[in-house]
Amino acid sequence: MVTASEPMIVAVAGFDDFSDIESAWWRLVEDQQQQDYRGPIEELQSPLNIERVQRFLESKIRQSRILVAKEHGELVGICTFSRDGFILDAPTQVWEIADVWVEPHARRKGIATALIRECEQECKLRGADEVRLTVYALNEGALGLYQSLGYDVSSYTLSREFNP
Repeated sequence: MVTASEPMIVAVAGFDDFSDIESAWWRLVEDQQQQDYRGPIEELQSPLNIERVQRFLESKIRQSRILVAKEHGELVGICTFSRDGFILDAPTQVWEIADVWVEPHARRKGIATALIRECEQECKLRGADEVRLTVYALNEGALGLYQSLGYDVSSYTLSREFNP
């Protein structure tokens, strides 16, 4: 857990955080490569993909749908949230938490928990009746954390590779 000697804040990101968020985003992508390999990171960081990431992050900041965690002024974690894409009018409003990531040196201090809890509050304020998140099946640490926070498995995503 975060202690008094290690002040930490979690807040909705502003454009002054953009550079740090973008940097963290690419480290998140590198970490995800261990669970969901999509090709060499150098190829993923093509000019087109860099522009797409920048537009995505700008949109999240503009919509106030990205949180940052900071310790002593240093960005140590990020998390996004949004209303889910269910297109039908429904009585239950579901929101999704995604892209939970904490700097390796800051892990196991309660930062991911703080990010998730703040995301939950933001989702509630925006009308959520339920919140969901996705985790890679092999990411046992994150899966354990989410279950300890009261999340249950509600679906499975299966994949199949096509070999040339």
